[in-house]
Amino acid sequence: MKIALVYPNLTRLERVTLGLAYVASYLKTRGHECELVDYTWGGGVEKTVRAVKASGAKIVGFSVKSGEVDFCVAIAERLKRELNCTILFGGVHPSIAPEDTILLDCVDVLCVGEGEEASADLLDSLERGEMDRAIPNLWFKRDGEIIRNPIRPLRQDLDSLPFPDRDLHDTQEYIERSGTVDLIAGRGCPYQCSYCVEPTYQRVFKDAGKFVRYRSVENLMDEIADLTRRFKFQRINFVDDVFTLDLRWLRQFAASYKKYFKIPYACNARIEAMREESYQLLADSGCHSLEMGIESGSERIRKTVLQRKMSNRKIIESFDAARRHGLKTMSFNIVGIPGESREDIQETVELNRRLKPSSVLVSIFQPYPGTGLYDLCKENGWLNGKPLPYSYFLYSAVSYPNLSADEILRIKRRFRFQVLRKSRLFKSLVVLLYDMNYERFVQLWSFIPAPVKRLGLAYFKS
Repeated sequence: MKIALVYPNLTRLERVTLGLAYVASYLKTRGHECELVDYTWGGGVEKTVRAVKASGAKIVGFSVKSGEVDFCVAIAERLKRELNCTILFGGVHPSIAPEDTILLDCVDVLCVGEGEEASADLLDSLERGEMDRAIPNLWFKRDGEIIRNPIRPLRQDLDSLPFPDRDLHDTQEYIERSGTVDLIAGRGCPYQCSYCVEPTYQRVFKDAGKFVRYRSVENLMDEIADLTRRFKFQRINFVDDVFTLDLRWLRQFAASYKKYFKIPYACNARIEAMREESYQLLADSGCHSLEMGIESGSERIRKTVLQRKMSNRKIIESFDAARRHGLKTMSFNIVGIPGESREDIQETVELNRRLKPSSVLVSIFQPYPGTGLYDLCKENGWLNGKPLPYSYFLYSAVSYPNLSADEILRIKRRFRFQVLRKSRLFKSLVVLLYDMNYERFVQLWSFIPAPVKRLGLAYFKS
């Protein structure tokens, strides 16, 4: 059975979609064919529909984020009319908002949670000339009825999964434009941040086994070795929510990585989970950039709104420790948080000035369905009616009595300039130009020469 997998990458960033790549590699082990329809290079609905038609697939799977629902629906509706194919929606949005998603007329099947085994079981049944509507993790429609199947146990042995199928993408072209390959070392995050979907996932999988799981270090080293044989790249980016959570695993990783590879890598760290040894292990093993979330400079906002239980003192100690060990740092920040004032945002600016991170990233708060803060915004009438943007850098989908959506956007556009202008004036002007014109850069991204992109990305992170 052949399936077309649609990657609606509206941000145009050249990043392999590891979720679909894992699904594809697993499907192939079960004897199925996969073809990727990749929107990274643009083309709109028409081009995407033509590509699906050309694939000849009778089932089409979409990886759907909350800000990309409308785009996916537009394509799926056309395909239903013109091909009468089976439409499968999976990914983040269907998993956190399944009741809303299954009601979409164009959706035949919905995948809640991890999709490798569920999608393979579905294709197996279709290949037999039937549709098994009792497959765990999948929801179906039948004669006006919605069939909600239970969640299957989480796969605990991640090593038993094949490596993600990078042949699905034009991986070398991605690398030539970014210089980087993405990997993931585990699945699941144990924290309860109110702006994130992970707590919702934890509730979905509460009876499905251990939620946070790591691949073995040996398995991860084998994948890196495979990548070095097949592709040429300058850096590795570990995209785990909390790469440094398990100190024992990190010790094993650092020793093996240092032994076998000299490729600089970047990873995410949770400040609350970091120890002095963690920074040393990262630095010794080749980490070139450590990315840590601040979110707000206000301890009140972090603790009472975001459910981030860390003090400003701990944040400062963490960035100082990273610098002491020679690590570059990136700070993650959010503006437009519920309950946030202009003074709170200025505290975030001032904290970043104190931290002196190598690079600063700031996003606009978005009320994603399934999160605690979505419920808070809905209850208080703060949702402003705008659809969720496909990028959290674009605009605000909330408006507050003390802070309008337009003002939140203005603050976001000037945030990095405000952080950097006193210490790095030229860089502050460069990032201001970028942040004031972000939407134009997204539209033109695929036309920018690869060397210019690599230089720009390197400069922003320097």
